[in-house]
Amino acid sequence: MVSLRIISLFLASYLVAGAFAAGGSGVAGSACSKQTDCCACDVNAGQQLTCKGLVGADGRHDGPLSSAIKALGISLIARGPSGRAPVHEAIAAHSSALKAVGRLIPHANDDPNNYDEISAAIMCLFLSEKYFPTSSSAATVHARGIGELIQLRPPQFYASGTPHKLFVGFRPILILHAFDTRKSTFLAAPEWKIEPFRSVVQDPLQTLLSEACAIPAILETLDRCGDKNGLVACQAVTQFVEAINRLDRWHKSVNMAVGDFTPLPEMSAAGTNFEFPNITVANSLSHYWAFWIICATQIKRLAAQHPATSEDRLLIDGERPESEVVTQKVLQFSSSILASTGYLMREDMKLYGTASAFFPLHIARSALEIFGGSDEAIGGELRKNAEIIHQRGFDDVLSRIGTTLLS
Repeated sequence: MVSLRIISLFLASYLVAGAFAAGGSGVAGSACSKQTDCCACDVNAGQQLTCKGLVGADGRHDGPLSSAIKALGISLIARGPSGRAPVHEAIAAHSSALKAVGRLIPHANDDPNNYDEISAAIMCLFLSEKYFPTSSSAATVHARGIGELIQLRPPQFYASGTPHKLFVGFRPILILHAFDTRKSTFLAAPEWKIEPFRSVVQDPLQTLLSEACAIPAILETLDRCGDKNGLVACQAVTQFVEAINRLDRWHKSVNMAVGDFTPLPEMSAAGTNFEFPNITVANSLSHYWAFWIICATQIKRLAAQHPATSEDRLLIDGERPESEVVTQKVLQFSSSILASTGYLMREDMKLYGTASAFFPLHIARSALEIFGGSDEAIGGELRKNAEIIHQRGFDDVLSRIGTTLLS
């Protein structure tokens, strides 16, 4: 059986140390130095709740948060073909954590610490499902639970303290989950974009998410009404074009506000790899490229199905969607994401760096296969990228590559 000490050391190596690295390497003069990325925020908040061991808010070693951290740790150790923990142990730990969370939920309002502990525990279980799925629907169930739990409090509740740290950690993962499931999210409502950040300056990733979080609702409408409905398709095209314009305005704005917000190409025999000033820049740009690719691909697809759509509604950067210019930009952004993989999956970026790469990678590899699958150079890019992923020990990510977001 995997000991708690091994799990604790593993998480310290792959999560907590990474969180401190992100928090200490922010973009100078910006909020990036104050906030960390993706799951690193959850780790910081969870660390405050657990102090320096696998201890829950109630001081017990078998509370919801400690059990959920154990489940996450074992799932990380067990994942992949060379996993160092038995599969049955990962499943048992997850089941035990679910029961611990269930026992505390009726007492969520008895003590503010209970609410924080339940929130952090469910997020650990969500991450555990992402890395070591126990069923096809479990991650969605956890995401729904987190969303409902968050909405038990008004948006302003998350403006400071541990609730704010938890919120900024939950937010990227919940919004990306909305993309993956093609479902709208309550986080797109104006009050949820404004109130939790009223007292702080949002970092670039959070402001990007504020611009992108309306996109899943467009996909949901298309799924519900069908692509064949000309009026719905026309409205969707307009909304995707508006989304691209918002994303591009974000990119221009952040470039003006933050002096050093560009990737640094490094040429080698293996091809072009990007270096970045820090993880916030890498994370923000790779997701900007991914969101842009999704919108442009959807516009191209809908325009081909509905050729009568007004040209004014269709223009992407002043170009028709079927133009070679637009296709080349999709391929360029996809290649940029692949060139970022080595940086995000670097050893010193810890687990959260790798976690940050998954969503953009799914989009980029799918786009390259759709628009450049027969091109020998693009095929070479994909193979080199697959080798980087293999070297980092995440081969199972390649087996799960594939997205409905471009169809």
